Amino acid sequence: MDSLSFARTSQLYWLVLVLVLGALAIVAGRRRRAIVAAFGRTETVAGLSSLRPPRRRQARISLFAAIALLAVAAAGPRWGKGGEGGVVVGRDLIVVIDLSNSMSAADMADADNHQRWQAARAGVHDLLTAIGQRGGHRVGLVAFAVKPWVVCPLTSDYDHVRARLEEFSPSSPPPETRPDPDEAFASGTAIGAALRMAVAAHDPRFPGYQDILLVSDGDGPGVESEAEGGARVAELAQIPVYTVGVGDPIHPTDLIFGGGEEVEFVGTKLQEGVLKDIARRTRGEYYPARRDVPKLGEWFAQAIESRPSRELADDVIPQPQDRSVWFLGAAFVLLVGAWVWEP
Repeated sequence: MDSLSFARTSQLYWLVLVLVLGALAIVAGRRRRAIVAAFGRTETVAGLSSLRPPRRRQARISLFAAIALLAVAAAGPRWGKGGEGGVVVGRDLIVVIDLSNSMSAADMADADNHQRWQAARAGVHDLLTAIGQRGGHRVGLVAFAVKPWVVCPLTSDYDHVRARLEEFSPSSPPPETRPDPDEAFASGTAIGAALRMAVAAHDPRFPGYQDILLVSDGDGPGVESEAEGGARVAELAQIPVYTVGVGDPIHPTDLIFGGGEEVEFVGTKLQEGVLKDIARRTRGEYYPARRDVPKLGEWFAQAIESRPSRELADDVIPQPQDRSVWFLGAAFVLLVGAWVWEP
């Protein structure tokens, strides 16, 4: 069986009701035995009663188990894959990843992902793994350097997004993100343009169920003013932008530009102020990964996945199948058993 996931994990809190009812039943049972003991020997008094403790116990266990199964059914248990389509529940997320020159700075703590863009890519892989276990969400990918480009439109095919993510780096970004041949060389970080493109890449049918995740160091010439326009567009569209900052925010890391006698050393560090301002203006959140690989799967579950979900008919990409009916059927059988066994 494929891994179990839930479409509405918040409904699992109803399982607490089973624990509360169980505790109350234990307390009530002890009080009842104390009352019976006040009349004489427990065995003698019980023999005079028409109630049968074993049947009562079976009825209560069945009732509690039925409540637990109903809570699990309400949470939308899903496993297995099918291609027959159906309704998928989730949110639409556009991931915007920075591939500008500053992202090649090697100041991350992870030895396997020492450059900023490597840590950012590893974090997005962690995000895709977590989303894939649940299903339902759609993910798109925008990469930017001097210019932005939609690498992958919104899709439920997470393997495709993962494959496209592996194709690029700051040293070989998508051609669409490079300056035109007749343009002067630029090392800008087009955050604002990337945010505008991410807003446009969203499905207009589902306002209110859309998010943007920006992974960047926020560094680049004129990035503050350039980012302002994109943040305004996202704010007007009411799409929260969640920003993830990678890089050392304290000690600049030197990057080498040019060669020979024209070599130039440029210091770069994580500019958290830019990213915090984007998140604040759009009602998103800022995740300060800094020198660590961001754990975006865990963070997504806490910050985004708990928000309201849209329903989308998807008859193309196989999705984890809803198995709520199995739990509803078992709960019905147990409820009938509780009614039959109740003295």
